Amino acid sequence: MPEYSFICNDCGVRKTEYVKRHADLEVPNCLQCQQPMTRDFHTDLINTPSDSYRNPIHSDSLAISPEQRKEHEQKFPYIKLDDKCRPIFDKFGPHERYLEETGFQKLPGKQRRRMKRVSTQSTPA
Repeated sequence: MPEYSFICNDCGVRKTEYVKRHADLEVPNCLQCQQPMTRDFHTDLINTPSDSYRNPIHSDSLAISPEQRKEHEQKFPYIKLDDKCRPIFDKFGPHERYLEETGFQKLPGKQRRRMKRVSTQSTPA
């Protein structure tokens, strides 16, 4: 859920609210002086999770055998598996930790080969 921060311009009290949708957002009143609070965008930017993937990753390359599922869940309770026994990663930290603990190494991604330009002009002999 999104996190919205508010600050009271009169007394400086800060408040954080968790809401479902931006449309449901109501400006709260200060708990101390009862004045309307204003949105604290600076704090919202700091609290934005930047260590998360945009969409969860279901790793085909790290999939395990269904027979290994129970052992995997005991060793790595912080990593969920989908119905195809693929680990699901939603943040960078647990993904890197899992790779380190299992001994997997990331290989550089495949690079596309560039096509060489071939001149169509004939050269004089």
